[in-house]
Amino acid sequence: MTMTNDPQVAFIAAHRDLKNRMAEQESIDTRVVDLARRKRSLQTCHRYAMTERPRKPAPRETGAYVPELAARIDNDPNLSDGARRCARKLAELTYRSHRDARALPVTVTYLARALGRCRRTVQRYLRQLEEGGYVAVDVIASSRSRMCVGLVVRLLAPLFAAHHRGRWPGSRANPGATAESLKQRYKHPFEATGHRVSVQNWTLHCMNGVFRALMQTNPLAGLSQVRSAQ
Repeated sequence: MTMTNDPQVAFIAAHRDLKNRMAEQESIDTRVVDLARRKRSLQTCHRYAMTERPRKPAPRETGAYVPELAARIDNDPNLSDGARRCARKLAELTYRSHRDARALPVTVTYLARALGRCRRTVQRYLRQLEEGGYVAVDVIASSRSRMCVGLVVRLLAPLFAAHHRGRWPGSRANPGATAESLKQRYKHPFEATGHRVSVQNWTLHCMNGVFRALMQTNPLAGLSQVRSAQ
């Protein structure tokens, strides 16, 4: 600190020197805390847990397997790990029961139980796969009510390996068994009780009730949008 006869200049210099020493002390304290945290982490991070996490029972052997898929689904940065697992589960189920059509009638509830996730998470997985062009999802609208009864997930070409894009290899089914036998009976009756609708049209169909209620409450609600469009 420089010596001067002006008290104001001396006060400013002393204040600046105090701030510098406080900043240095704060930096030293931060380094000391970081070193202590690092030492404590190195002492404890490699220790074994006192109690192991309980393990769930292993699934039973069913003989089913996931067919060969394209490596693109593992390299796509837009897909989460859950979406990749959902794609493999869809390929497994489709290969098992709907090998020729490559379109799986399924419900979101069934996929949620098979993947161990909630319904909303499975819907997000399907949306990611649909946006990536791996699957096409149609809604099966019920012919008896205004609700949907399931989905039809159609596997698209980018999901398959190059040598399986045309068709999957045939199954080892008994060629003498007819389609009406109990071995190959129709497993998804809900597909026959409704008609297929695209997800976009089903969304508009579900929004019609809200829009009608809004127009009854405020009939001029959409007038400003029409004027802005003109």
